[in-house]
Amino acid sequence: MTDRFQTRNILAARVMGIAGLIPFYTFALLAWHDALRGGALTAVVSYAAVILSFLGAVHWGRALARLESRNHIGTLAFGVVPALLGWVALLLPVEFSLPMLTAGLVFVWGTEQMMFFDVLPSWYRHLRHLLTAGSVLALMIAWAAAMMPMF
Repeated sequence: MTDRFQTRNILAARVMGIAGLIPFYTFALLAWHDALRGGALTAVVSYAAVILSFLGAVHWGRALARLESRNHIGTLAFGVVPALLGWVALLLPVEFSLPMLTAGLVFVWGTEQMMFFDVLPSWYRHLRHLLTAGSVLALMIAWAAAMMPMF
């Protein structure tokens, strides 16, 4: 019974994760339309900041599920960093926030690979590779659209 639920839950996480790329690409591509650029860029920046916060919350969830087993202060502290990066990015002009959010996504992914590799399931690590690459590409497309009027 457990295997059936595990398989279904992993499939659901994959589907929801990949579906989570839709707003990234929708707004990144809409940003290439002159009349929609401002709103689309605001939307993609806001969405990326929310996603960064979510990625930090994943680590809070891991720590909270095992508070009695060991010291999780480092994991909890790391879990706050993505939300702070996202919040600061929301305060910046879009020309700066998009690269900052891109760097934030790569930072979280890289930290997971270096610090949490052994505690994250392989299916999740694989999904994070795909979702990080997909979201970074979308943010670069949006940043190119943001920079176009300057040239």
